[in-house]
Amino acid sequence: MVDVTAGAWLAYQLTVTDSGKLKSEPMVEKYSFDSVEDGKCKVTVERNGQPLGTMETLVTYGSALFDFSKLTKKGSDNINTAFGHFYANIYEGVVDGKSVRMYLGKDDIVFRYITTERSESGLHSEIRELCWASIKI
Repeated sequence: MVDVTAGAWLAYQLTVTDSGKLKSEPMVEKYSFDSVEDGKCKVTVERNGQPLGTMETLVTYGSALFDFSKLTKKGSDNINTAFGHFYANIYEGVVDGKSVRMYLGKDDIVFRYITTERSESGLHSEIRELCWASIKI
């Protein structure tokens, strides 16, 4: 389980593609933990410094952000990250009609979280990769 406390934050680079073509410049999503009590987290989300809102999560989620209870472990791999090479378990599944693939490292840190769904323009993908953190990785 990831060790987060109030005031901690994680930042993910978000890349959005449609049918493999970059839809916009990569963005940064920052997740700030406002409170962590009794296994529940209140998180403020920003994208490129603009507030997107808040969400409630559990410390048992990947990075205390991503619920992987509906995903199945499919294997493992050594992946290259902004923090160096890490061994990660790969989880996959379908959640709310979207195909999800998550790379989960030690202490339940999510290094990469990918969602893909069909859209009018083809396949729409959102790739989140951990790029900065206030906690020890």
